[in-house]
Amino acid sequence: MADTAAAAPAAARERLAADLRKLGAALSRKAQPGLAPEVQELVGSWDLRSRELLDAADGAEGGGMDGAAAAELLHPLLSGAFAAAHPGLFTLTAQAISSAVLLCCSTEASDFFLGPVAASLLDLFLGEQHSWQIHRAAAELLVTLLAQQDCAAWLLAAPSTESAVDALIAAAKREGAPQQDSAFAVLAGLAAADAATAERAASPEAALLPVAVERIRSLAAHPPPGSLGRSDFGPLHLFRALESAASGAVSTRARAAPGLAGAVADLLVALGFEEWAAAREERGAMFDQLEVDMLALLNGRLTVPVLYAPTYAALLSSRGALPRVLALLRSPSKRARAAASVCLAELACKDAGRDALFNVPRAASELAAALRRAHADGEDPALTQCRAAFLLLGLLRHSESRRVGAALARAAAAEGSGGSLLGALAGLIAAGVDDASASTELRQNMCLAGAAVLEQLLMFVTAAQLRVVQQVPRLAAACVRALHYWLTEAGGKQVNLVKHLVVVLAGLAGFDVVQLARWGNQPPAATADTAAARAALRGAPGIEGTLRRFLSQQPPDEDGPMESRWAAKWLLRLPEVNAAAAAAPKPAAAEVAAAAATVAAAAAEGAAAAAATAATAVATAAAAPAAAAATAAAGQRAVPQQPQPGAGGGGSSGSGSGASGSGAEAAARPRACGECGKSAAEAPLLRCVGCKAQHYCGDAVTEIQNWAQWETDVLASDKPVLVDIWATWCGPCKLVAPLMDWAEKEYGDKFKVVKVNHTPNPEVIAKYKVYGLPALMVFKGGELVADSHREGAVTKAILQKYVDEHILAPANA
Repeated sequence: MADTAAAAPAAARERLAADLRKLGAALSRKAQPGLAPEVQELVGSWDLRSRELLDAADGAEGGGMDGAAAAELLHPLLSGAFAAAHPGLFTLTAQAISSAVLLCCSTEASDFFLGPVAASLLDLFLGEQHSWQIHRAAAELLVTLLAQQDCAAWLLAAPSTESAVDALIAAAKREGAPQQDSAFAVLAGLAAADAATAERAASPEAALLPVAVERIRSLAAHPPPGSLGRSDFGPLHLFRALESAASGAVSTRARAAPGLAGAVADLLVALGFEEWAAAREERGAMFDQLEVDMLALLNGRLTVPVLYAPTYAALLSSRGALPRVLALLRSPSKRARAAASVCLAELACKDAGRDALFNVPRAASELAAALRRAHADGEDPALTQCRAAFLLLGLLRHSESRRVGAALARAAAAEGSGGSLLGALAGLIAAGVDDASASTELRQNMCLAGAAVLEQLLMFVTAAQLRVVQQVPRLAAACVRALHYWLTEAGGKQVNLVKHLVVVLAGLAGFDVVQLARWGNQPPAATADTAAARAALRGAPGIEGTLRRFLSQQPPDEDGPMESRWAAKWLLRLPEVNAAAAAAPKPAAAEVAAAAATVAAAAAEGAAAAAATAATAVATAAAAPAAAAATAAAGQRAVPQQPQPGAGGGGSSGSGSGASGSGAEAAARPRACGECGKSAAEAPLLRCVGCKAQHYCGDAVTEIQNWAQWETDVLASDKPVLVDIWATWCGPCKLVAPLMDWAEKEYGDKFKVVKVNHTPNPEVIAKYKVYGLPALMVFKGGELVADSHREGAVTKAILQKYVDEHILAPANA
């Protein structure tokens, strides 16, 4: 990365050195009497001054260049007399200045170099005695300079600039003048930096906007000859600058310019024609930016209700504008693809726009290809993928969508379960839960887009195609996690999103989403195709409670479709939904394990270890299948279940390497506790998974065995209590367990940590409505602290924030 960063200034320096050599050689070839005295003196010291300038570039921190040295060398060559007498030398001077700009990083460069050079270029552009070539070269370089930091501000502060703005407006209105479009470009650069200039350019008195619209239309009909530059598209740049202006009145005036949408649509289409191919080959990056600007102009009008209809009409009446926007989803430019997806999304916000998009040949194929490509390239799902999915959803919900749905199902099946189309939809659902950097609304939209498109696809797939969908890696696990997240952690208000997730999850598990009324039939046994979904359900803690919570939010007499209710009820009939509780250790087994721990403390160590090992093996054998299936469904390596400290973890497995539910593993032989000094004869010892040497007695974190102990250790505690509710079959609980040990040691004097095994404590689970594991709660004075109930795995940073907010924060904070 550092090498790449260093390469850019180095390349700019080499380019500047080459331009200075070329300019110096051309100057030396000119007859001395033909040059002004100051230029003759400059030629005599050219090599020395060039080296000083390049040395300044080499020595400046960050690759910056001394603006004073650059001005001293190049500014004298920008006089009007010199440019008029030696136009060829002016072109070489402009090239050298353009290279020097790349090395001017400091603010001082604007004062010493960029500002004075820009002022001279503006004078050259407005000077009537110069050729159109000088005007164009000066404008092209001036537009580049105005994009640099503080350059426009320096130029606008000059006393002569006010009259210069009036002169630019006049030049832009001079029909047929070669510099007309260039005048628009310079005005755009000034208007982007100055609200007053933007106001003058957009004012009715200036009457400039209708002229700009006509110039855009003329560009579409007649491409400029020769090599193209940014200044050739000046009218377009002016509208972009005005629409981005700080003044709402200026922006509104620019958007409402009559005929703008049609002119922009015509130019957008024209840029795709063969006549522009050579120019595009030469200036590809510039054309990509032009397309982004045009799409932004169209999008800006689509967002204004009163301008939607004329913009919609322009996209449909222009020569293939809408297909051209769709085709830009295949642009090599990521920014152009994103801009095209935004424009299409705004168009499809209304029924007329959706119908128009539906009628474009191969629209669904273009959108699916955009979705696949963005996913395969690893792009942010919130950008093109999310919008393309919503656009596909609009097509799939069209009244004549059967052909679209069938074609999309065929394409997805042909690509396979590991393909990028289905992978993109699964990725959107996962990103709706995992992308912590996105806003809640954006996460909801990503998840909704993926789930809703998948639900529609399930309506069109054949039996063979359904098997492909059911085998998409991590799709079922992502749906389970999203269902839990949006119903619990996110507040449970996204009912519309959850409806789609429920139907998709049921379809993956074997529910016939076409014959929905058959939901009451006995669910079929799991097959190889539905195994992933069934395993994800079996390994999901609290899935039954999550589904029941959803049904409680959807009363039976609610108006609207009942598909999601039928799907939820069908899921509740699956044996896998209740398999978690069935796979967990029964209370009787827990009592046996606890008794074994008691015996171990009083009996000979060998017999105690054997009893504990046997008791642990019973719990492990019952819990392991569910946990292994859940982790396999999530695409993770299965971790064997291990003895829990509350069940008497004094023994170890044959390998002696298992991790307990509290993040420690059973000691292989008697040791002394590293904290209190107790031996294994007094308490079961646990070995730290981190250092493998320090042993602890396990008494630091209290393990709740029943309701009576809950009342004593939690409700009657004189200190705040952090409660961790876990289960042996819960994979994420294993990630949280070591954090509880850390919290007890880190904050032991401020609060205590209590662990509650989910299975033998049904009263706690029911009273505090625990639907997902692991679950955290905070109690103070026997009362649950408001908003402290949290479900799901946490990191150390999240736990620290949780403790700060719910335990350490002052009561009145």
